[in-house]
Amino acid sequence: MQLTPGTKLAEYEILALVGAGGMGKVYKARDTKLGREIAIKVLPEAFAQDKERLARFEREARLLASLNHPNIATIHDLQESDGIRFLVMEFVPGETLAERIKRGPIPVDEALPLFKQIAEGLEAAHEKAVIHRDLKPANIKVTPEGKPKVLDFGLAKAMAGEAADQGLSESPTMTRGATEAGVLLGTAPYMSPEQARGKAVDKRTDIWAFGCCLYEALTGRTAFLGETVSDTIARIIEREPDWENLPPTTSASIQRLLQRCLQKDQNRRMRDVGDARIEIEEALSESMESSQVAFNKGGWRGRTVLASIIGIALLASIATAVAFWIFAPPKAPAQRRVTRTVIPFSPGDELTRANSNSITSSPDGVHVAYIARQGSSRQLYLRAKDELESKPIGGVEYARMPFFSPDSQWLGFWDGANLMKVSTQGGAPTTIAAVGADPRGASWGPDGTIVFTLGPGRGLSQISSKGGEPSVLTMPDREEGEKTHRFPEVLPGGKAALFTLGTGDIDSYDVASIAVLSIETGDYRVLIEGGTNPRYSATGHLVYARDGSLLAVPFELDKLQIKGSPIPVVQDVAMSSVGGAAEFSISSDGSLLYAPGYSLWKRQVVSVDREGRSKPLMDQQRAFLIPQLSPDGLLLALSIDAANSNVWVYELSRGTLTRLTFGFDSHRPVWTPDGSRVAFSSTRAGSYNLFWQAADGSGQPERLTTSEHPQWPTSWSPDGKMLAFEEFRPETGYDIILLSLDGDRVPKPFLQTPFDESVAKFSPNGRWVAYSSNESGHYEVYIRPFPSAEGKRQISTGGGDLPVWNSNGKELFYLNEDEMMVVDVETEGELVLGTPQMLFEKPSLLEEYDVAPDGQHFVMIEEGESQPAPTQLILVQNWGEELKRLVPTN
Repeated sequence: MQLTPGTKLAEYEILALVGAGGMGKVYKARDTKLGREIAIKVLPEAFAQDKERLARFEREARLLASLNHPNIATIHDLQESDGIRFLVMEFVPGETLAERIKRGPIPVDEALPLFKQIAEGLEAAHEKAVIHRDLKPANIKVTPEGKPKVLDFGLAKAMAGEAADQGLSESPTMTRGATEAGVLLGTAPYMSPEQARGKAVDKRTDIWAFGCCLYEALTGRTAFLGETVSDTIARIIEREPDWENLPPTTSASIQRLLQRCLQKDQNRRMRDVGDARIEIEEALSESMESSQVAFNKGGWRGRTVLASIIGIALLASIATAVAFWIFAPPKAPAQRRVTRTVIPFSPGDELTRANSNSITSSPDGVHVAYIARQGSSRQLYLRAKDELESKPIGGVEYARMPFFSPDSQWLGFWDGANLMKVSTQGGAPTTIAAVGADPRGASWGPDGTIVFTLGPGRGLSQISSKGGEPSVLTMPDREEGEKTHRFPEVLPGGKAALFTLGTGDIDSYDVASIAVLSIETGDYRVLIEGGTNPRYSATGHLVYARDGSLLAVPFELDKLQIKGSPIPVVQDVAMSSVGGAAEFSISSDGSLLYAPGYSLWKRQVVSVDREGRSKPLMDQQRAFLIPQLSPDGLLLALSIDAANSNVWVYELSRGTLTRLTFGFDSHRPVWTPDGSRVAFSSTRAGSYNLFWQAADGSGQPERLTTSEHPQWPTSWSPDGKMLAFEEFRPETGYDIILLSLDGDRVPKPFLQTPFDESVAKFSPNGRWVAYSSNESGHYEVYIRPFPSAEGKRQISTGGGDLPVWNSNGKELFYLNEDEMMVVDVETEGELVLGTPQMLFEKPSLLEEYDVAPDGQHFVMIEEGESQPAPTQLILVQNWGEELKRLVPTN
C-alpha cells in the first residue's frame, strides 16, 4: 500500500514518497506537534504481520535509536497507526552519494573529507556493536552543507527473520536462502566475500563496503559489477578491482587504504574503520603540507611575512596560555587512552575449542594465559604483556580452564582430573587436588578458596588452593528446571559469586541465565535472563556473553543487583558451540582480553570413511547431537537441541526426518537390538530418567527407571534383556548401572567408584563391556568381563573416550581428542588386544559418533557454518574507559 500526500499517521502528515526498497517505503512527512520535517519508513506489510520478526525488530530498533552521531541519520521512534507499522527518522535533505556519483567521479580533495566523516559515523556505530550490513552509495546522503549522513544503519539485521525468500534476480537487497529466509545480507555489488558466501559477518564487512564506496566515488565506476547477480558475486569472490581506474592524483596511502579495505580474506582485511579514518586524516594532512610547500616557493619575502605572522600568533598564544594557566580551575584527570593490541599465536596453533574457557588474563594486567592446539596436541601458554613470546608450561598433558589467583602470583588450571597451579614467576606445576575432569569454570577468591564446577548435572563446589577435600556450594534445583551451574566469578570481598544457571539439556546460552550466589548462605537468585559467562568489571559493570557479543549493565556490588538494561559493547567474541563458553577476560586494571570469532549453533550429520573423508548425510544443518544407527543401518536416531532437546528418527533411503518424542527434554537415543524400540533419557518425570518407545512412534513412552539422580542410556546387551546406563551422583560422579528388563527391573551397579565411569558398550557377543574412566587422572578406555566385572584391561594408551564396537566384534573404536582410533580385539576365547592405531584426524568433528554395520563408515556430527578457531587474541588496554562511555553507571 502506498500512502498519498495528506495522509495522517498518528501526529505525522505524509508530504511525499521519497524512496522504496526491500526494507520498506520512505516518505517525507511533517511532525504536526513539533513542526519539523521527518522521514517515515513504512515496514513491509508481510513483515509487520510476523509477530516474531516484529518483536526482534523492536529490540534492534531500540539499540539503533541509541546511535547519536552527526554522520548517522537518527531513528526517533517506532510506532503503529491504523495497523501500519513505521519508523520515525531524521529527514536528511540533499542528494545521495549514488546520485552525486552519477554526475561523474568526485575529485580526491572533495571525496576524502566526505569519507573521513563517513568513517567517523561507522566507527561510532561499531563501538556500540552495531553493523550496517548494507552500506552503499544509495544509503549515504550528502546535505546541502556537504555533510554526509549514513542512512538505514543496522536495519538489515533488524529486519532479519523467517519471511519468504526473495529471488536474487528480483531484489537488489539479497537474502540468504531457504535455510534462513529473509536474513538480509546486503546489495550485491557491495557485499563482502563472506556475505556472498552466506557466512557470518562482523564489522569487517562494513569496512569492505566502505572501500567499495570510496573506490566508486573516486572512479565513478562500481568496483565489482557483472551483467547478472551471479556474475557480480563471482567478481567479488575471484577478481580484483581495476586499480588503473583510480585518478592519477590518488596518493599511495589512499591506494593502500583501498587495498586493505578490499582484502578478500577478512582475517587480512583492515580490522577497524577507525584505522581508515586515521589514514584519510594523514592523507589530508600530507595534502595540506604539500600546499604549504607550494606557497613557500614564492621566495624569501613570502617566507619572511609568513614567519612574522606565525611569530605574532605564537606570542599571542603564549600569553593566552599563561593567563589561562593562572586563572583556570584545576583540570579533571585525563582519561587513559584505549589501545588495542593483537597477540598472535605461534604458526600452526589455534585456540582450543572446549566447553570451558581457554583464555584468561591476570588481575594486575601483567600476564595472559591461553590453551592452543596444533593437530591433536594442546599446550598451555603463559605470556607477559611486555614480552614478545609466549612461554609453554611444561609437564602438562591435558590442560583446560586456566584462571589466575587474585594476587596474580599463581595460574590455576586442570590437567585431566587434577586441579593444578603454577607460579607466574616460573617453576613446575603442583597438584592442588584430584577433583574430577571436565571443568566448566573456576574462580580464585581473595581468601584462597577456589570455586569451581565440573560437567553437566553438577553445581558449584569450593576447595582451598592449598588442597584438601572440596565441599558443595550449590546443586541445580531439578524441580525448577535447573540443569547446570557453571562459569563462576567470585566477586570482590569473596562473599558472593556470579555464575551461569543453565535450564537446557546442554550448556546453551539460549536457555541460561546470569545468577548471583551468597557464598555464606548458599542462596542464589537470577539477575539476567539469557546469557552466559558473567564477569565483574571494576568500573561497576556486569559483563556477560550472548550470541557472540559481550553485553554490559551497571551492577551495584553492595546490593548485588543490576541497574538499567544491558547494552552490547563488543561483538565478534569466540564462543564454543557446545557449552557456551565465551572467550574473554577482564583485568582489575580495566583491560579486556578476548578471542575474535564466533561459532554458530549449526551442525551437520556426515558419513565418514576409514580414511577420514566425509560427506553430508542430510541437507539441513541444526543443533544435532548423539547420532545412533539402527541395527540394520537404515534408520538414524539423534537428538536435536532447541529450548528442549527431543529425539528424531531419520530414514536414510527416503531422506525424511520424523520427530519421536514431544515435550520435556529427551535425548541420548539407544536402539534395542531388534530395532523395534528406542530407549532415551527424559525429564518428563522430573530428573533425567530412562524411558523407551516404539521406533515407529506408536503408543506412549514407557518409564523404565525412577531416580532423583540423572541417568542416560548407553548400550543394550545383544539379547535385549539388559540395558547399561550411566548415572550421576554427587558423591561418586558418573557410575555404570545395569537394568534387567526381566523380573523386578531394579537397577544394579556394574561399576561404582570415586572416579567417573561412563559410556558402557556391550560387545557384540555380550561377554565384555567397554567403557571410559578417569581413574588414571585422565580419560582412558577399558574392557571388563560381563557379568562378573572382575579385572580390567586398558585399551587406549595416551587418552581415550567414547568406545564403540565394530558389529563383527573384532575391532573397538574410540576417540582420542581429534583422532579416531581402532584396536583389533579377539573376544571369543581369552581377550586378545592389538596395538591402537589412528585411522584419521578430524578437528571439526564433535565427540559424538556411531559405526555403520559394515564397520567401514562412521556417522558423525560435524561443525556446520562456523568460523575457524581463533589464531590470535585481542588485548584492549584501558577498556574500562570505553566501557564507562558506552554504559554510564549513573
